[in-house]
Amino acid sequence: MKLAIVGYGRMGKEVEQQAQQRGHEICSILDVGDSLTASALNGAEVLISFILADAVLPNLQKAAKLGISVVEGTTGWYDKLAKAKELSNLTMIYSPNFSIGVYLFSKIVGTAARLIGPLSEYDCYVHEFHHKGKNDSPSGTAKKLADILLEHLPQKGTSLYDTSHGVIDQSMLHVTSTRVGRVPGIHEIGFDSSADEITLKHTAHGREGFALGAVRAAEWIIGKSGIFTMDDFMSSLLGATGNESESFEK
Repeated sequence: MKLAIVGYGRMGKEVEQQAQQRGHEICSILDVGDSLTASALNGAEVLISFILADAVLPNLQKAAKLGISVVEGTTGWYDKLAKAKELSNLTMIYSPNFSIGVYLFSKIVGTAARLIGPLSEYDCYVHEFHHKGKNDSPSGTAKKLADILLEHLPQKGTSLYDTSHGVIDQSMLHVTSTRVGRVPGIHEIGFDSSADEITLKHTAHGREGFALGAVRAAEWIIGKSGIFTMDDFMSSLLGATGNESESFEK
């Protein structure tokens, strides 16, 4: 498979390595300031994108005109998602996190929330750690996990992403972040009561899982047409068990 990479930061470099290990050809690497044109793509069949949020929609518009499929792993651009879905001829799979482990973790979190939801004695929190160079806070994955929790916890009505300067409203789900060093990514969910606490945690050992998932999604989207999410991709790996309940599209 011939791939183009848009965004040659840490994730882009890891995507390149994982793609080459799976026998794919990297025929184009584009970074900030490079134009997305047919000649620049150099015959690529799929474009894998980890770029700045503001560049996503313009690139998707160009990709749709060029007829190249896109694996979009950038976070923080979902306010433009509705416009992206209006583009004719766009083929794309998008997710805030292409890690298969994180996807499985989200399903585990959803199951736990459904079990605990009727038990009002349990409170809940989301906390995540990432390296000090990460652009968004909280992470897109943390926000998605929070959305999953809100679907199943009737005592929680909304998420609070900022510091609580005083007693927090009990209807708010507190989603907090730490930015430090080189941490690739840790997401922790806690259910706390006066009697005990249940903690669920996903720890990434590096960027390999995120990049490998994106490459596998690129392999999957070949020959397809339309706009897809991780649920569509993972259902082909897991069958019906991977496509139950909440979506992981945002």
